[in-house]
Amino acid sequence: MQQPFDEIKQYSKTVCEQIRWKKAHNIIAEEIENHLCDQRDAYISQGEDEKSATQKAILQMGDAVSIGMELDKIHKPKPQWAMITLTAMLMLIGMLSNYFIDSSEYSLARFSLAPYIIALTVFLICYLLDFSILGKYAKHCYFITLVISFIGLLFSNPINGGAWFLVGRSSVSLSYLSLIFPLAYSLLIYALRHRRYKGIILCGIGYIPFAIILLLVPSFTGFALFTISALVVLCMSIVKGWFGIDKKRGLLLVFIPAFIAVIAAIIYIIQSPHSLNRLSAAVSPYSDRNGSGYIYCLVRDLLANSKFVGKGTAPAQFGSNVPIIPASGTDYILTALTYNFGWIAFIGISVVIIAFSIFGLYYVTKQKSVLGTIVSSSIMLTFVLQAVIYIISNLGYGILSALSLPLISYGKAALIINSALIGFMLSVFRTGDILKDSIKSPIKVNPIFSYEDGKLIINFKGN
Repeated sequence: MQQPFDEIKQYSKTVCEQIRWKKAHNIIAEEIENHLCDQRDAYISQGEDEKSATQKAILQMGDAVSIGMELDKIHKPKPQWAMITLTAMLMLIGMLSNYFIDSSEYSLARFSLAPYIIALTVFLICYLLDFSILGKYAKHCYFITLVISFIGLLFSNPINGGAWFLVGRSSVSLSYLSLIFPLAYSLLIYALRHRRYKGIILCGIGYIPFAIILLLVPSFTGFALFTISALVVLCMSIVKGWFGIDKKRGLLLVFIPAFIAVIAAIIYIIQSPHSLNRLSAAVSPYSDRNGSGYIYCLVRDLLANSKFVGKGTAPAQFGSNVPIIPASGTDYILTALTYNFGWIAFIGISVVIIAFSIFGLYYVTKQKSVLGTIVSSSIMLTFVLQAVIYIISNLGYGILSALSLPLISYGKAALIINSALIGFMLSVFRTGDILKDSIKSPIKVNPIFSYEDGKLIINFKGN
């Protein structure tokens, strides 16, 4: 003979059998069973026995097949086609840009489709993966990233003042670790969010190893990108109440050390001739045109002589022999494209990047789970900061050197890392609605079933 709770389980199973998206089954079944148990308990409190109360609760719920078919209409993956299209556009722009630059006088004879095929494959794998695995192994992700980074630094080779990891004929700049660190650090925040003030202190301690590695590389751009991302995600987590503490005290616990660190950084810059020289060159490059201000002057002169459409004219001081833009495919691809093809190229690329950023930030705000919000916000911050730093640098005003223009500038490692990050982020946007936090978050989620004024209400519109 079937037990009362077995009837409830069978009912939820029948409902879920009508829903094609299997990943949604657990959360729907749990909510159905909880609601039926609540209704059963209400009937029991009115004097009904358990079996009769269970049957009445199920009868009140309605036909399981009909409810399942209705829920099937709203519970399905939500691919953000606009974001996918913009991602494809960025990758295509990068591929065409590098092809045209490699076909011009800036050619390094290095263009290949292979990195883009690998990047596309990595993107699709991360996009189709269940991103909740990041939450299950949040601390593991942090420590694995830390160990691999330390080993990479330990066995790196100094090239042009930076640390590079050599694998056969390939080389990877360790400055690209700054693209991975924000996500790894955000997962540490996720893992420690229930430990209140101690959690914030541990997050502060967890920031230090990554920061030290980037300073040892050294990559001050990477250090700035990681620091800003880490600070924003940590403060966001405190403001949203995920640490379960007084928000003002929590923010003070973050801002006071951050303020001290900023003061220390300013003192370091003032006392460092190299840092002062770079700052001076960015602010007033023409005072040392042939020295530290050379690249700034060259970029500004080329942009000043660029046309709206078509190749720009040669700056007067160069005559007909326009110098090759150093690192035109990596650090100054926007400058090279603008001079060779006109400001229309700069504007077009900027519009795609801005559109991607707006859509991305919008979908970040729509996330209902803590993990989905933390993961997507850290990745969007990484994308936006990369783009902003790169564009400013390519206008000739970069105090920080360019790191990467996501999916566009040359750099196999950066291309693949950014593809993976964007894949994970779009995975969040696609399936984040069904993720349930292990401990209830303060974000309000509209339940599928509710009971008001003696009426059963089934929400078929979703959240």
